[in-house]
Amino acid sequence: MVGRAGRRLTVVDPDDLRRDADAFLEALEDARHRHDAGLVADLALEPIYARYRHLAEADLARDLLADAAGRHGDRGRDARGLARFAVDGAMGAATARHEEQVAEREAGAVLRLGAERIPFRAATARQANEADHAVRAEIEAARMRVVDSDLTPVLADAWAVRHDLARDLGAASYRALHEDLMQVDLDALARSAGALLDATDDLYERAMDRGLRAAAGIGLAGAGRGDLPRLMRGQAHDEAFPASRMLPALRRTLDGLGIDLDRQPNVVLDDAVRPGKSPRAYCAPVRVPGLVYLVIAPIGGVDDYRALMHEAGHAEHFAGIAAGLPVERRRMVEGALTETFAFLFDGLVSDPSWLGHVLGRPADGDHLRDEATVRLFMHRRYAAKLRYELALHSGGPLDGMDRRYADELSRATRLEWPSATWLHDVDEGLYVADYLRAWTLSSGLAAHLRERFGTRWYTRRQAGSLLRELWHEGGGIDGAVLAAELGLADGDLMLLAEEAGRVLG
Repeated sequence: MVGRAGRRLTVVDPDDLRRDADAFLEALEDARHRHDAGLVADLALEPIYARYRHLAEADLARDLLADAAGRHGDRGRDARGLARFAVDGAMGAATARHEEQVAEREAGAVLRLGAERIPFRAATARQANEADHAVRAEIEAARMRVVDSDLTPVLADAWAVRHDLARDLGAASYRALHEDLMQVDLDALARSAGALLDATDDLYERAMDRGLRAAAGIGLAGAGRGDLPRLMRGQAHDEAFPASRMLPALRRTLDGLGIDLDRQPNVVLDDAVRPGKSPRAYCAPVRVPGLVYLVIAPIGGVDDYRALMHEAGHAEHFAGIAAGLPVERRRMVEGALTETFAFLFDGLVSDPSWLGHVLGRPADGDHLRDEATVRLFMHRRYAAKLRYELALHSGGPLDGMDRRYADELSRATRLEWPSATWLHDVDEGLYVADYLRAWTLSSGLAAHLRERFGTRWYTRRQAGSLLRELWHEGGGIDGAVLAAELGLADGDLMLLAEEAGRVLG
């Protein structure tokens, strides 16, 4: 492989690179899936990175970054996909032990609540089902102690390694490295995030106060972060969202789009109950598109429905990617793109038409307002996280960032946000920007589907064909391409403010 300036790259054969990259990513995804599914206790990543050491070297990342520089269009997108793979490989190899330690400590941590013992990973579920605000607050305080004492030291070391490596790869900062890979104007997105926060301040305070009083028995002024799982849980709507109807609702939705979930050989549904299994639904694209796991642990409730539909959107996207595409288009799919399809599907849980057609229940005004409140909370939280993470990753010292995090999140949520999760709440690769862009793109895509196929677009096989055409492209398109096709301004978060106003205003 030769760079654009004619410099010989470290990898000689592009076919070897692609073959090994596919196998490497499959091994990593399978290891993480087996741990999260409760099939194995340990997350053993270091042996995988050792086996594929040649794909996780900084020299490879430097060369592929150089090869991607200045490229545009499809070739630029493909080159950045390979460069992102190499950067992720180098970062992952440098922090594999950190990731293993965090997983081990999270899985083993137990919170003490009087005589009760609560696994760390089950704490939010326990809060969601706890009626007493004081008990929820006690659980939250115990969670924060574990994060602060057991997880933050490991995470701080891991982020120092990533920041140093970004500079070693020739970037001014971790932020600058990923801004180049994403080809997104993060300053413009941050300005849009600020506009969203300003535009929804009053609306948010009224909606959250009402929602928390109804769900958690306490107003916004007295609430804390420990009350949020109770709000998300939406227990008042349990009768409308029983566990027994979760999978039938998904099957009926997919069937309307021309997709038979039970006849998809490449989608494996795991709804078994086992110790150590993640309490939240997730998607694991182990082989793309050949083996995609959709993992759930259904207990019922609207939050479970949201999670299942969201992860089903991911699963159908990865399972629908063309098998013959090169690895950079099958595997290196932009986060904003796949999250768009996930949010499109989970948005159905608050769609009056879907509720009536699939669940056989008329749209309930309280449910629609509660869903809009939860969405607005998430949008504001991620707007604040973006502003914080841009500062965190801009190359300065980490001193004081815990306070910056707490201040940004407290202002956005109007809750006294704890500083303990200042690193535990951070995803790699500035994924926070992908989430924000995906929310706007999914809103635009849903509007496009309604316009073309009617309010019950999820019952039209033509709509399914359109989605499959998009899925088939894999990483051959990205969020910017989809935004252009939909006539949207990529990253215009004021669309989310307008959407909230229509329901909550």
